[in-house]
Amino acid sequence: MKEEKTAVIAEESLPDQYGSEIQEFSEQSPPLRHRHRRRKLKRRHSANRDVPVSRSAKFEINPPPRNSHPAFCSRSEMICAELLKRFIPHFELKEGLTFQVAIGSDGRGNTYSVDFLVDGVLFEYHPVRFYKNRKGFGDFSGREEYCSYTRAIHSLKGESKRFLHEAMEMRLKANYFRKRRSLLDQHPLFRRMELVVATSPEEFFHLIIRRFGWNYPASAESFIRLFEDLNRALPDHAS
Repeated sequence: MKEEKTAVIAEESLPDQYGSEIQEFSEQSPPLRHRHRRRKLKRRHSANRDVPVSRSAKFEINPPPRNSHPAFCSRSEMICAELLKRFIPHFELKEGLTFQVAIGSDGRGNTYSVDFLVDGVLFEYHPVRFYKNRKGFGDFSGREEYCSYTRAIHSLKGESKRFLHEAMEMRLKANYFRKRRSLLDQHPLFRRMELVVATSPEEFFHLIIRRFGWNYPASAESFIRLFEDLNRALPDHAS
């Protein structure tokens, strides 16, 4: 039996019922008070995927240093690289060409890049981030949206809580895709290339592995188990 395909993330807005539900919670939330002055951010050199394009952005292809080893940004990226090499015929991990494909910089030391280039398709593995850390507020637009969501989700129970979480997940998925697509559309080389974003091992299996792969696991469940096995087996840092 064929597996049901998961929906490809598309540039479509959320249904009205989702948008109105989230908007209602946002309007009911009290405004945030800024108790401290904003601190000046330190200059950060990283493969920053979330910083919006500035007017001074430069779009270019930057070849990596010779004899350099792949530098993974996350453990999940390392797992995806291993599975692509295992199941996609002739796929080789070449930084700047098929992996961490640089598409520009913003003049502040931040490099824009896409995770992988697979058979002419740009591919990113990006689970939805509901958590905050020292770099920001996950996939939320900022502190206000993050705090509005957390206050609302903690005040709900049962079906209402599940509904709000799923609605926000759809919203954050769509927002992330549009943001990445908008950046690529400004690039003279990548603007006509297809972009695929997978947010889970199951979507990775359906959207990339089954489309381009060979001799891959027979079911999504088997692939997910393999993904989890690699997560336990791979070293903490890429060599």
